[in-house]
Amino acid sequence: MSKSWKEKVKEYCEKYSIPVLYLAETLYEPKVVPMIRGKAFEFSVMIALQEILSKDEWLVDKPMMNAQIGFHDIDVRVLHKPTNKIVRVECKLAKKGGYRLFADGHSEIRVKCMRSRTLGPAKVKELAPKFGVTEKVLAIHNDQYLPADFDIVISSIGNAFYTTDKKTGLFEWKPPQKGEEFLQKIGASEKEGSKDFAFRTLFVARTSDLQIGNNGVTCTRAKCKNKKACGFIPNYPVINFDKKINSPKNGWVSIEKSLDLFKNFVRK
Repeated sequence: MSKSWKEKVKEYCEKYSIPVLYLAETLYEPKVVPMIRGKAFEFSVMIALQEILSKDEWLVDKPMMNAQIGFHDIDVRVLHKPTNKIVRVECKLAKKGGYRLFADGHSEIRVKCMRSRTLGPAKVKELAPKFGVTEKVLAIHNDQYLPADFDIVISSIGNAFYTTDKKTGLFEWKPPQKGEEFLQKIGASEKEGSKDFAFRTLFVARTSDLQIGNNGVTCTRAKCKNKKACGFIPNYPVINFDKKINSPKNGWVSIEKSLDLFKNFVRK
């Protein structure tokens, strides 16, 4: 019989000598919250995909991996049973406060998508040949992903409407008025609430659509000599929402409509 979540929490605290009475205080530490939320989001994506993709055709799980720097782990693994092909999913929250409304009426949400640890000189020298780039190029882009690192990116827009409370240092849900109006335009209701709606609203994109050189994406690195086609993924890919149809227009699709993206990978 599997253990309850309470038993698992108690066992975890005992294993790592964490005073269970102060577990909540530990989790509320400003430095801890982003890590917890980022990791928890991976499980949220796994659950969402398990509900959307047919269990007869797809197996969705979250492999427990301890990736070494330079060798990317898999956040969520999607196995296509008939072909035994795997689609690697990267889970990234929107940038905190990353919502912006432009004068022409379109909206943008920036997704935080970068390596958690930059590559030092030794790793650059080791990995450049494996990535198929020069050491000089990799050193310039040492905190950026390449399309070969994963196949699909899934993001929740919720984090774009959080800010940091200057007094407590905690993240707080605080969308501006224009942000609330945007959420209502794309489907938020009073019954559900904009916060819950924002976090369950997930968008999916192929990694190849995010790389510099596609969909008009250009590189902002000052030392990059190939700003229009260096091939790296920007640190903050943009979900661009059309002002008329209130949906992304630059390669992102809602997770409910993502089946074709997964099918395209297994057809290759």
